[in-house]
Amino acid sequence: MTRVTAQGSTLDIATTKIATTSPTPVYRIAALSDLDGVAAIETERFGDQSYPYFALRQLFDLHGANWLIVEVDGVVLGHVLVALLPDRRAWLLSLAVTQESCGRGYGSTLLTEAIKLCRKQKMRSVLITVRPTNQSAYNLYRRIGFQWTGHHEERYFGAGEPRDVLEYKLSNA
Repeated sequence: MTRVTAQGSTLDIATTKIATTSPTPVYRIAALSDLDGVAAIETERFGDQSYPYFALRQLFDLHGANWLIVEVDGVVLGHVLVALLPDRRAWLLSLAVTQESCGRGYGSTLLTEAIKLCRKQKMRSVLITVRPTNQSAYNLYRRIGFQWTGHHEERYFGAGEPRDVLEYKLSNA
C-alpha cells in the first residue's frame, strides 16, 4: 500500500515503521464520567484520607466545572480539584497523579493549568494544604510559587494528620 505525503513523496505503508513516542497527554475540564478514575487515583494516592466517591460526586456538582484532568489514550492519570469561593480565593482540594505516572510532569502541569484557570476567573489567591513531611509535594508547590501562610494545624484532618496551608498570590487581585 502506498500513500502520498503532503510534500509529494510516497511512503510504502506496508513496510514503513513509524517511530512511536509516548502518547500525548490531554489536559481538560473534568466530566462526570471521569469520577471513577478520580476516585481510583484518590484511593491509590491517599488511602484512608481519600475522598470517597459520594463526596467526590457532591463536590463535582458544586465545583466540577473547574476541575482539571490529565488523560492519555482516554485513561485518567491525574486530577486537580479546584473550588472557587465568593471571596475570590480558590482552594485546590486535591492534586494527584497515579503512582505510575509520577515524574512525567503531569502534576506540575495540572498545577500551572489550575493557576491559569484561577487567574482567568479573577481569583486573588490559590490555597492548598500539604503534609509537612511530604517533601516532594512541598518542593513542587514552592517551585511553582506557593508560599507558606504561617498556618499549621496538627490535627487538620484529625489526629496524626498535620497540614500546612500554602498560598499562591495572583497578580490580578
